[in-house]
Amino acid sequence: WAGYTHGNATPHTLAGGAVVTSLATSLSNTLYCGLNDSTIQVWSTVTNTHLRTLEGHTGCVNELVSGKDGTVYSASGDTTVRIWSGKDGSHLGTVEEHTGALECIAVGTEGTLYTGADTTIRVWASWRDGSRHLRTLEGHTDIVWSLALGTSGNVYSGSADTTVRVWSAVDGSHIGTLEGHTGDVIALAVAADGAVYSGSLDGTVRTWSGRDGSAIRKLEMEEGVWTIAIGAGNTVIISEGEGRVSVWNGGAAPARTLYTFGEDVNMLTIGQDGRLCVACGFDSQVSCL
Repeated sequence: WAGYTHGNATPHTLAGGAVVTSLATSLSNTLYCGLNDSTIQVWSTVTNTHLRTLEGHTGCVNELVSGKDGTVYSASGDTTVRIWSGKDGSHLGTVEEHTGALECIAVGTEGTLYTGADTTIRVWASWRDGSRHLRTLEGHTDIVWSLALGTSGNVYSGSADTTVRVWSAVDGSHIGTLEGHTGDVIALAVAADGAVYSGSLDGTVRTWSGRDGSAIRKLEMEEGVWTIAIGAGNTVIISEGEGRVSVWNGGAAPARTLYTFGEDVNMLTIGQDGRLCVACGFDSQVSCL
């Protein structure tokens, strides 16, 4: 767990007093903060300065993802995904065929886009190919909260129906269902070794084999799990209720608390430089640690 020790927080106070609802970092050490006022604030994590504000959504920005080509994707309660240039913030395109609020997105290495809304996942071609709708994945019985892409060509979706479903990225076929949680599956992450981590409001993080979907381990937390990120050396960074951010090595040992904040940690992301950025409560602040 080297490199993850308690340090001083540098708060970035976001303009307008809006609530931070999503975070992402790009290859250029840039931090994107989605807000409930429909805007995206862009910051440099090197100089801690505000760079620009991205506008265009008309609803809360629920998810942000950085693409491998430097683009940034934002999913909103206005039922659209907007695609932005990471270089200058220009608007590159919009995907808008969902009928419900978008809760989560994932982007493949070739730019394939996966979007989760209501009980379905839709798959789209790269924005460079016109963001054509390719297929719809159906099977969940409640809201899809989280998406992640596996290392072996699988797609994982977590839902309020308490399950994680596994899909083929090739043809969208349903491969299997991972069961065991008793609460909404809010968070999903895949480590470089293929292990799949699911975090739930039931207060647990479960580990699954990326090869056959078998259950590997269950980690008991004190509160419901909101976010999971994979850090250096496949360490697992977890945010939960009561303002705790913890680190876990994926083994039998329990997670260790890194930071405790005064409010719930709603979002966290790890930058290319290894810095951990977290958004807490309703105080419109993001801390890079």
